[in-house]
Amino acid sequence: MTIGEVGVVYEALLANLGRSERKASGQYFTPDDAAAFMAEQSRTFPDEGVWLDPCTGVGNLAWHLAAAQADPASFVKHRLTLIDLDKTALMTAVVVLVSTYAEENDRTALAAIWGRSQVRDFLSDEDLPPHDFAIVNPPYARSARRSGFRTAAANELFAYFIERVSSTSRGLIAVTPAAYLNAPRYQTLRDHLDQTQTGGYVFVFDNVPDTLFRGYKYGSTNTSSTNFVRAAITVCAPDSAGWRITPILRWAAGSRSRMFLQAHDHLVNRRIGPDGQWAKVMRGTEQLWQYLESATHSLSDFLVQGPTEYRLEVASTPRYYVSASIRPLDRASKHILFFANVESRDRAYLMINSSVAYWWWRVIDGGVTLPLRALRSLPMPEFAPDDSIVARLRHSETTDVVSKLNAGRHNENVKRSPALVEAVNRCVLGGAHWSFREVYAPDLFAV
Repeated sequence: MTIGEVGVVYEALLANLGRSERKASGQYFTPDDAAAFMAEQSRTFPDEGVWLDPCTGVGNLAWHLAAAQADPASFVKHRLTLIDLDKTALMTAVVVLVSTYAEENDRTALAAIWGRSQVRDFLSDEDLPPHDFAIVNPPYARSARRSGFRTAAANELFAYFIERVSSTSRGLIAVTPAAYLNAPRYQTLRDHLDQTQTGGYVFVFDNVPDTLFRGYKYGSTNTSSTNFVRAAITVCAPDSAGWRITPILRWAAGSRSRMFLQAHDHLVNRRIGPDGQWAKVMRGTEQLWQYLESATHSLSDFLVQGPTEYRLEVASTPRYYVSASIRPLDRASKHILFFANVESRDRAYLMINSSVAYWWWRVIDGGVTLPLRALRSLPMPEFAPDDSIVARLRHSETTDVVSKLNAGRHNENVKRSPALVEAVNRCVLGGAHWSFREVYAPDLFAV
């Protein structure tokens, strides 16, 4: 069995034995290939220094971290410290690490690593064992507010873990929900990382068609028992200068290994969104970001309190496109926008139906839904509305209506043809051209 398979068996046994605290812990087990990818990032860290895994479990991350070192035996014996609330899991991790990596007949390695390891709450006030760097997959679960943490308003365990790791370590490798990059409640966490680390790089992963966390959520009380969290891997080495970030990487299962090999190629310099988001700009569209930054207005400037006769409806659960409809949509989740006049409505109608709107949502959010704040912040560059394209868009509301069954209800949307969307793009971008092929691609790593 691989260390990943050991972990899956352990989590399954705990859940089926009725360990309620594990059922509610929000623990997403790191698959072997994802753990190996995280561990490989440690090669950019100094060769000396003690590493800490603050929620070890049965040792999946620590095992792969040791494998990535030049001398795994010495690393496990002298430079690795483990923490977990679960004594059985921690003992399992220590035994597996020593049995795998210790030198033959070394009778002191087990005592050495166990002597540094602690069964405890990493978030408690007591001092942490000495360490320089950390690798962590924290629990993803709501938590009671913890005083003393800058990120207390988030009420999320992972935010507390990352805040403390960042405060006590010279560098870190962490896998967390990608929502920390954009959600307003994590602004203090983003600020904290900026202030405690010199920089780093962030890999952002979609959850369709494939997802970083594969497998089954044992003990889950949710309707879905499959791991579909959108994840991010954040790497902060001590010599980092500035931040780089990937777009939301989307890949099919058959491209998974290529995705890990080529993920670094998609890193671009971080931009900051209008509400403090860490923007996930796709390579090749950096100039589009710059162009939109020069816009003096956003969609919010065109909106008025309704109702008025000039309105648009926008589905609030996009997947592969964003569109606006003048015709009412028969769906449960939608944003209804009101405008003062037909010109304002038509400008918004064109902009939201362009590729820019979908790109913008992926860049500054990209979660399960299209938040109204993200839609309202859509930049509105100067362009002359083309009545003929507006007419084509209106006609498509009779010919391009699609319906998807969700939660027992059919939900309408309008899916415009690529040719029509391209015509809209030329109109709103004033003839400038940016390729949106990768923005819509279901697999960025297909051969």
